[in-house]
Formats: sequence, structure tokens, C-alpha cells
Amino acid sequence: MEKTVDSLDVREYSPRERHQRIFETFNGLKAGEAFVLINDHEPKPLLYQFQMEYDGAYDWWALESGPEAWRVQIARRMSDDPKRTITEYFETDHRRLDAILNRFQSALKNNGWEDALTHIREFKLGLRRHIKAEEEILFPMFEEKTGMTEAGPTFVMKMEHKDIKETLDKLLTAAESKDAKAASSGTAYLINILGNHNMKEEHILYPESDALLSDAERPMVVKKAQAI
Repeated sequence: MEKTVDSLDVREYSPRERHQRIFETFNGLKAGEAFVLINDHEPKPLLYQFQMEYDGAYDWWALESGPEAWRVQIARRMSDDPKRTITEYFETDHRRLDAILNRFQSALKNNGWEDALTHIREFKLGLRRHIKAEEEILFPMFEEKTGMTEAGPTFVMKMEHKDIKETLDKLLTAAESKDAKAASSGTAYLINILGNHNMKEEHILYPESDALLSDAERPMVVKKAQAI
């Protein structure tokens, strides 16, 4: 996983200075390092600029989505590769989300409720965006290419997504109410669901999608997923 080395709160700068500061910070990163951008609005135009100027060189992960602050982790990838695969992108997000959930568990064990709440909010936002990218971008393309809808793997995965989202809501409620028992049992249940679910995605859905999509289609899926 990327090592976060800094945070950059561009709310302190005038609008015309912000992009310059952001790109200076990114250009100062070593491979495998990241910084957290803090902004007062959703930085979608910035993402599109990264996609144009640093294609394949960065990762973009939303951590907080308003209304007072938007936080995004921007990382320099270990290698620059505009031809990213579906498997590499979505598996990278799986590992990132696993790390956040681990931090949530550690905070629970130490009764660090403030940290726990931050981590579960980041995890919920990230996993919901991940699911949305699959259901709105990847699944339809897979179903169109294969003709499999009601009886295919995406049908089962959509059902599992529903269970995952319901469990996420319960976990957030448990953290907000400082209910250690509910938070612990909910986390164990979620880890069990995600273990089986992610394995099917990583061994079936992602590799088959890479095989079905063209060299031009794969990076377009990644770019659309980043903009969810």
C-alpha cells in the first residue's frame, strides 16, 4: 500500500494557486508515496487534469465527500502504465479498503472511538464507490460482452452487494453509538462476506473482464471508476 507522507489543505490558498500547489506536491512524491488533498469542493476538474497529464502514473481515492471538506488520497504509482488492467485497479482498491478496515478494528480494540468513526466513514465511502463503479460501469460491460445477466456472476454479486451495504450502515451506526459489541460482530460478519465476495471478483470477474475488453476499453473503465 502507498505510504501517506503529507496532507495539503488547499483551502488556505487562493483558487488560482491551488492546482500549482497540488501538482508540486504530487511531483515531489516518490513511487509508492501519497498525500491527502483537502478541498472545499469536489475536485472533479482536478481529477480530469490528472487523467490527461499523468495518465497511469497516479491513484485517486476519495476519503471524505463534503459537505464541509472533500479529502482525496492521491498516490504516485510504483510504475507509470496508462494501459491499466481491470484486475490491477480493482484489486488495488480491495487492498486499500482492507487496510482501512484493519485500522478500524485496531481503533475498536483500543476504544479509540473518534479514530474508529473516521476509519469506518472512509471505509464506507470507499466501498460504496467501489460497488457503484462495478454496478454502473463494469457489470454492464461484462453483461453486454457475455450475454449473461440473470444467471451470470454479476447477478450473484449484486445480491451480495446489497448485504454488504446493509452491513456497512449497521457498522456506522454502531460506531456512532459506541456500541463495541455490535461493531465487533458486524466487522467479523463483513470480513467473512468480503473474503468470499472479493475472491470471486478477483478470480473470475476481473480477469474475465480483462480478457473480454480491448486495450482501449480497459483504461476507460478505470477512468470512469475514478470519477464515480
